[in-house]
Amino acid sequence: MKTNIWKQLSLVAIMTITLGGCKKSFLDRVNPNQAVEETFWVSEASAQSAMATVYSPIRGQMYGYYGGYTGWHTMNRADDVWFILGEEILNWEPATYANTPNTAESDFGRLYKTINRANVFLSNVKKVPMSQAKKDELSAEASFLRGFSYFLLATNFGDVPLRLISPTEDPNETMKASAPEDLIWKQIEADFKVAKEFLPITRPASESGRVTKGAAIAYLGKSYNYRKMYTEAEAELSIIMKAPYSYDLTTKFEDNFTENTELNKESVFELVYDGSFGSGSWGSESATSTQGFVIPNFAGAQGTGGWFKWMPTASIVADFIQEQRPAGSDTKFDKRMYTSFFWKHSDFETTIPDGAWFGNMTFDQIWEASATKRLRGEPDYPIINGKKGRFLIKKFTNFYKNEADANSMYNQKNQNNNLRVMRFSEVLLLHAEAAIKTGKTGDAANDLKRIRDRAGLANKTWTGPDDLWKEVIHQNELEFFFEGHRFFDLKRFYSFSEMKQILVDNKKQGAVNFQAKHFYLPIPQNELNTNTAIQQHPLWR
Repeated sequence: MKTNIWKQLSLVAIMTITLGGCKKSFLDRVNPNQAVEETFWVSEASAQSAMATVYSPIRGQMYGYYGGYTGWHTMNRADDVWFILGEEILNWEPATYANTPNTAESDFGRLYKTINRANVFLSNVKKVPMSQAKKDELSAEASFLRGFSYFLLATNFGDVPLRLISPTEDPNETMKASAPEDLIWKQIEADFKVAKEFLPITRPASESGRVTKGAAIAYLGKSYNYRKMYTEAEAELSIIMKAPYSYDLTTKFEDNFTENTELNKESVFELVYDGSFGSGSWGSESATSTQGFVIPNFAGAQGTGGWFKWMPTASIVADFIQEQRPAGSDTKFDKRMYTSFFWKHSDFETTIPDGAWFGNMTFDQIWEASATKRLRGEPDYPIINGKKGRFLIKKFTNFYKNEADANSMYNQKNQNNNLRVMRFSEVLLLHAEAAIKTGKTGDAANDLKRIRDRAGLANKTWTGPDDLWKEVIHQNELEFFFEGHRFFDLKRFYSFSEMKQILVDNKKQGAVNFQAKHFYLPIPQNELNTNTAIQQHPLWR
């Protein structure tokens, strides 16, 4: 049972009312039956309840940045994920670079919901009677979540409005122009620095999933890498690679994707989900709604309880198999491949059994069950050992349960896995990236060795910075398949023309449509209609 801050979501309705920033009016009387600023922000317990709601929009199970219908689709719009033809147009358009400002379901507004809640929290927590140390810690937590939301906005949308106070405190905030992307990044840096200063290094079990100092440092370092401030990035990231921090890679890659091994030593920032809480409504924030993790339902193949929205692309499979393990190893391929994909092992090797899942279904049975959607079009997988490849997504499914229909969202016990948003493996690869750019090639090689060792790959000697850089790009691709990294890595590592050529060469769906403007998502038209001061991103005008 996950007993932590998320159990306080029953107070969402109270927080939503306070988000309006209610002020005394009508003869200056306060209605004792309604939660307003004067009656809500009166204790540490009320502040803690409010903090729970700041996390909610990011965690939305269907419609939220990590929800299946919005963020998960757009963040995986690179060349490692194949979208099943004929699925929802709101997901198909961004995936094939055919989207417009009128494409339905954008996370733009949801991210601002988090920002607004953080701003309301930061404004009101000052008046709560509790220690200054606790105020600083809670303010740091809200600052992290605001900075994290702006990080997602900057990487996805570029120039966006910079809102640091609630519109109820200043009516001029209602209609606000976009700020240059550089200013958004500066605010991200400022928020992560506040979080870094005041957040605790560790949390008690009752606060599992709440951000820590390590998460703040990791995201500060990541934001520096995204801005090509590599000296600053290397300095920050190196902090959490040693005591008093105890992050490390799990021995088994798979342990980052099962509910039995949550909050492990590799987890730097983890969103806690509990599907057993509430009624199971579709991502709403009522007092009885669930906040479960439903990506298994989207990713799972037909026959497993899943809706089967995606497959691995041929290019990601080819990149996994290009470097096989040394003779005599317990597996033929990179160990991560066995967690990332389903396939019939005996088609290509004899070292491990084929296995069975979802009530002892064989791979052949799952493959055949998914035939109706695959007939709409599927990747042209490489031939391996004389046999045509057949692959399905395994990562993020409920493969480890071996229960019939385990990927179905309609049984809430299938929604209890957590999402590891930032893993220590990412810290290592971000640090390797910064180390290469600052001339610390030996440190970069050590980081890469740790990643390769866990994957079971042979020792490798790199000839110089360029060789190391190619390895960083390659390991990012394999380590974070289907985790939403690939698009943003291509965008920051390559020019538009280089990235388009990679997409074309890798037969990415819609690659011919890719234009420079697709580095970003457009600001949605409904936002342009309601905020008359905002401007569309320059590339989308």
